[in-house]
Amino acid sequence: MENNIIVYDETYYGNGEFDFIEDQNYKDFLKSAHKSITLCELWNWIRIYEPPPNEGFMLSIKPELNRLKQQMWKDQINDFHSAASFGIIMRDMEYIAKHGYENFKRTFN
Repeated sequence: MENNIIVYDETYYGNGEFDFIEDQNYKDFLKSAHKSITLCELWNWIRIYEPPPNEGFMLSIKPELNRLKQQMWKDQINDFHSAASFGIIMRDMEYIAKHGYENFKRTFN
């Protein structure tokens, strides 16, 4: 994959519906993160960003992550996000950014 994927490619990043996920809370978190990354135009950034080992996505204070968190917190679902749940969801988004939505989907089959 090249480093020049610009903003959003639905065939690669998916439609953000996560219909294959049965747990509704998990699905809602994934949908919110996917939507927020798309709105903030951060797919390429997440694809190439490597969180520091002792910080991960949970503790990193990068401006891009702060912008993303602000967008995510606009969704009602994220009133319940803990630092740990944010970190887990962001690792899922990182997987999608680096390996594609269809590959992420296959991990659930």
